Amino acid sequence: MTHVLCPVCGCNCTKYGKTKAGSQRWNCSQCSITFTQTIDSSAKQLQIFLKWLFGKQTQKEMSGEGRTFRRKTSQFWEIWPLPPLIEEKRDVLYVDGIYLAKKACVLICCDEEHVLGWYLCRQEHSGAWISLLKRIAAPKIVVSDGGTGFSKAVKKVWPHTRHQRCIFHVFSQIKRYTTGRPQTAAGYELLVLARDLLQVKTKPEMNRLFDRFIDWMKKYNQFLQDRKSTRLNSSH
Repeated sequence: MTHVLCPVCGCNCTKYGKTKAGSQRWNCSQCSITFTQTIDSSAKQLQIFLKWLFGKQTQKEMSGEGRTFRRKTSQFWEIWPLPPLIEEKRDVLYVDGIYLAKKACVLICCDEEHVLGWYLCRQEHSGAWISLLKRIAAPKIVVSDGGTGFSKAVKKVWPHTRHQRCIFHVFSQIKRYTTGRPQTAAGYELLVLARDLLQVKTKPEMNRLFDRFIDWMKKYNQFLQDRKSTRLNSSH
């Protein structure tokens, strides 16, 4: 026998006729309230939503191309779980922004093994980075691609953390300027330096590469000045 409990006092209720729509009406003799029992299917729909989210089936493969699925699970699209607070300090952390669409960017912070935090925003800016960093204990070093607003956020939230530019992004930026097939001696030698930068593992190797870069700047100083003047004149 089905036992329906009063939503107010928790006592057993008795049947009390039906509504015009045919739903069973219940009455509590203790509270003297009358109500209809509604079935909460949220838990069931959540399981269906999670099964689709972590499965391989697409909505287009569902009956009606997923229209019923989207209607019944629409409430779960509004859920955006907050990442946990990270209180254990790491030596090195890595951050990056991934654009999922034109105005949808996910900022991510991770260590060598795990994602520690994330933040959804329209684009990279200092306020968004601050929202991400303030939930994570400050590391000794943080590595980034030099994205917009990150340096400002680090100085405010992690003032004692050293900020290092990602070496691969440094190489990529140099290659954008020199191209993969430089047409000048200066461009060719700079690209060689950038490729050698990817192989640096120790501080002595870094010091030697830095000396080579200083020599490159001295060697092509006049060339660089001439190029700069040409760009300035062309802009006017």
